Amino acid sequence: MSKIGYNIKKLRNVKNLSQQAFAELFSLTRGNISSYEEQRAEPKLESVIKIANYFSIPLEHLLTKQLSVNEILNFNDYFKEESQKKLQKNFTNIPFISREAIHHIKEGTFDMQRLELITFPMYSSNKFIALEFTHEIAAPASMNMPEYTILFFEQVQIDTLHTLNNQYGMFLTSNEIFIGTYNQNQSTINLKLNEWKSEDFNTENLQSFWKLYAKFEKKI
Repeated sequence: MSKIGYNIKKLRNVKNLSQQAFAELFSLTRGNISSYEEQRAEPKLESVIKIANYFSIPLEHLLTKQLSVNEILNFNDYFKEESQKKLQKNFTNIPFISREAIHHIKEGTFDMQRLELITFPMYSSNKFIALEFTHEIAAPASMNMPEYTILFFEQVQIDTLHTLNNQYGMFLTSNEIFIGTYNQNQSTINLKLNEWKSEDFNTENLQSFWKLYAKFEKKI
């Protein structure tokens, strides 16, 4: 039996699509998607091809492999397989905040320990987190990030506070998330979204502050 049912469910979860929303993308019904995920039926080949093309996933992988978050985000296409094997020891498993996880934050049910992991080359012992950017996240207009861009944030460290001024950062708790700009004024630092929203930095809430480290933007 193919892996298509498992992979459709995985795609939906990572992209935060309901069965109905996923079905409408490919001229199917919600019942169709339910039957595929429960392995009571399999889609016609023409539908599988449409799904593979839409998400830029090799057809063979969609049918025969249990897709990882990396593959769904197309990271595995970005790095050549041979190079990936050589560099594997330098790759880091990074917690990934998907669109589904963003909804958990807004509902107050977010748990960082339960996040899925993605693998990416990060040559640092510091703590990182990845985020799929969406306009559901409050962010400065100056960022001008396209949807589906993957942002990598590094947790703020006491010894690097002097590097924060005018840099983009993220404030993250179990029930709140926003992206802003760090402002440093003598001995105070805050992360500012706009004139009405900002968070002051202190050692007690250190773990909630992150600095933008890198971005991965898929070229279509």
